[in-house]
Amino acid sequence: MEEEVKKPESDIPEEEDLHSSWREQAQKSLWMFLTVAAIIIFYYVIQQLGAITGFIGKILAGISPVIWGLILAYLLAPVAHLYEKLLTKLCDKQGWNSPKRQKHLRTLSAVGMLITAVLFITALLLLIIPELMSSITGIVKALPDQMENLTTQLRNKTIFNNNSVVGEYLNSALLSAVQSAEDWVFGDLIGQANTLVQYFYTGVKGVLNVVYNLVIGLILSTYITIDRERLMRQVKQVVYTIAPRRSADSAQVVFIRANRKLNAAIRGKIVDSFIIGCLHFMLLTFANFLPWFNYPYPVLLAVIVGLTNVVPFFGPICGGFITGVLVLFENPRMVIPYLVIVVALQQFDSSFLDPHIVGGKIGLRPVWSITACLLGSAILGVPGFVLGPPAVAVVYEIVSEWSASRLRRKGLNHDFGISDEPEPWESTYQRPPSEKSQSLSGFMQNFRDKASHILPKKPPEGKD
Repeated sequence: MEEEVKKPESDIPEEEDLHSSWREQAQKSLWMFLTVAAIIIFYYVIQQLGAITGFIGKILAGISPVIWGLILAYLLAPVAHLYEKLLTKLCDKQGWNSPKRQKHLRTLSAVGMLITAVLFITALLLLIIPELMSSITGIVKALPDQMENLTTQLRNKTIFNNNSVVGEYLNSALLSAVQSAEDWVFGDLIGQANTLVQYFYTGVKGVLNVVYNLVIGLILSTYITIDRERLMRQVKQVVYTIAPRRSADSAQVVFIRANRKLNAAIRGKIVDSFIIGCLHFMLLTFANFLPWFNYPYPVLLAVIVGLTNVVPFFGPICGGFITGVLVLFENPRMVIPYLVIVVALQQFDSSFLDPHIVGGKIGLRPVWSITACLLGSAILGVPGFVLGPPAVAVVYEIVSEWSASRLRRKGLNHDFGISDEPEPWESTYQRPPSEKSQSLSGFMQNFRDKASHILPKKPPEGKD
């Protein structure tokens, strides 16, 4: 009998090699399935993007009073701290050391904060409303005579010097613009009455929505102030429960830095705007004592300039425009001197007052500041104008430091003008060698290991 020819051992696949090859094929099939599923989900999300954004918008609109409450609680926190400090000193003098003293003091300080906010808003409205009504009444009374005088000057071409070529050209251009405006008012504007009514309704609804959010937000801010420490502890507990220890520590550092940035940008800006409003009122009042000046409504103008100055970049421009229009209707000869005062105050604010009170600028270029204001207003409405720039500044600073750290590791920092000195957080939060990597590659490898254990371990049957 002929002996059976045996194949070399190197040509016979071992059981482990077959098992490993089969598992690799199964993992590739699993990854292909997950990739296709992710593409399908992404396509579905893109198709339903409008419905998703609408749903998110409804959620944000529903919880907007809560957002206002958080913002007001953060802004009014110094007032609550002041009341709590004063009440603590008073209790120490009286010798009251009850176990529930701190809880009662926190509640009393929150109520005092609420009363202070209501009194401040009431005083502000009492200052603005009478002046505003007086200015509107004066404008309505003087508007017909001023329009008639302006029309007469336009028709006679006597606003500018008509003897010069430039003056004649300006008079003709201004007359053409006014005639076009009249045609639009008496033609297109009347035909769009329904649209104007809709705009008016939308504006009134927006004002009522702001009032509703403000009232509910003030009430919620009181409860948030009372439970401030408990809420912060619960948020911290959730973060440390979900995220790894190193990520949670980094999030805490980011929160501390964001709080410092917001303190400088918001509370400091409020103090800065209050000083600008007071200086504006004093300058107008002092100028009215002189025989050459007659500025109308100094209280109203100062309040508008001070309130709008809180908003970065857009605020001073809007405040100057609104108050300039009020001065124009009341006393056109005072517009140019008034604008000189506004520009001088803004230059003083941006060059001296803001850096000393806020402790430096937010750190954003104008294009980023404008983008932050628009993005914040789209998400949060009116508070977004104030919160947008400091929030974007925090993100911008963190991303810049992360980019500098990565470039330092790659040895490309000198190409981009980055120093060799590491950031403080880099030395504090270095990843230990024994700690498992939480990067994307480590996560993917961990997922592959788990997937290989889930798959069946029975190798395919060998060939005879």
